[in-house]
Amino acid sequence: MLPFSKEILKTVLPNGITVLFQPMKHAASMGVGVFLKQGSLAESQSEHGYFHFLEHMLFKDTETRTSKQIAEEIERVGGILNGSTAREYTQYYVVAIKDKAELAFDILSDMLYRPLFRKEDIATEKEVVIEEMRSYEDAPDDFVYDFYFRNIFGKSYYGRDIIGTRESVGGVNRDKLSNFYQKHYFPKNMVISVSGNFSWKYILELTNKYFSFKNPKDKMDVETIIPPPKKNYTKHLAKRKIEQFNIMLGANGHKREYKTVTTTQLLSTILGGGMASRLFQNIREKEGLCYSIYSFPSYYKTTGLFSISCATSKEKAGKCVSLILKELENIVKHGFTAKELEDAKSNQLGGMAIGYELPENRMNNIGLQEIYYKNYFSLEDRMKAIRGVTLDELNALARDTFGIDSFHLSCVGDMTDSQFAKIPTSLG
Repeated sequence: MLPFSKEILKTVLPNGITVLFQPMKHAASMGVGVFLKQGSLAESQSEHGYFHFLEHMLFKDTETRTSKQIAEEIERVGGILNGSTAREYTQYYVVAIKDKAELAFDILSDMLYRPLFRKEDIATEKEVVIEEMRSYEDAPDDFVYDFYFRNIFGKSYYGRDIIGTRESVGGVNRDKLSNFYQKHYFPKNMVISVSGNFSWKYILELTNKYFSFKNPKDKMDVETIIPPPKKNYTKHLAKRKIEQFNIMLGANGHKREYKTVTTTQLLSTILGGGMASRLFQNIREKEGLCYSIYSFPSYYKTTGLFSISCATSKEKAGKCVSLILKELENIVKHGFTAKELEDAKSNQLGGMAIGYELPENRMNNIGLQEIYYKNYFSLEDRMKAIRGVTLDELNALARDTFGIDSFHLSCVGDMTDSQFAKIPTSLG
């Protein structure tokens, strides 16, 4: 066992797979997750969308179970089995009653190490993924998000849709998928994260029983670092005959560093993190310009974004964006107040404490901290960091985030080019 923290147990099995465990006394449920240390940023141009497609395929038949059996074995005990593909990691997890920990390890091991990749399953899943693409394209609030990333990050790897394209997914075959799987899915490239009411001895028994697979001889621990891309602070419109006008406004952002993440979360809470936020109160409650409006940061190893999202009518879009920019200008010039900071701290501390009660959240938290920080910050560490943010630090970050020459604007809706050109993107 390696030293990690007082409350987290960590070891690396002989095959290189990292195992993390956070005990939770009295918890009736448990979370078991397997994180692959790579996501869509690790794809070559010809592999666009392969991590997401492979995530789908690992829920298909294995050497010992059919896809139906996998689903039945988890669902008959009230459990949840799911996966997700991000730009910098891929995750598979089970949440269930704690008595089913061995079932969770067994299922995840089976899926990750014994897939069959039948040709007929690949053909079927191509259609499923293309239908998933269509569902995003038909939902403006989903489409505008991908449209925004494509525009602000341009042709860089960050600007590619995680799901891929019809052409890239359509070109998947068994040989390509098997080669891609072998290149990325091996023990040294994985982290197992567990939280629940167990002993460390029991977790070690399960990991050694179900995850003692060997690495191919030429496989080393992989860390994908993509250089920070240039951000395009430009304007883009996707014309759609729809009722609402969907808006994504992009500001400067920061890479995933512990201190910066803590301060940025407080900033986002004040600006657009809930019903008491500035944007909600001033744009929705006071002016009635939209139903919902919110802000959110996105963090990566070498870059980041700060985004504001809302939807309104095309007639109100210009005023809506103008008022958002006016709010940001006011923040750059005058900063936040001490009361706003204290309220945001209280909000973050309360939300963190509530989330900490769930084994699933702890499993996710320790897994992602390992991937991004290779360190563990306890609940007390994180609360101390929140309490320690000063008003000067918060306002300096706000000036860096919003004090730019112009903002990025990506929109979806029924508007002419001349109308769209009139929407402002600069402060003042």
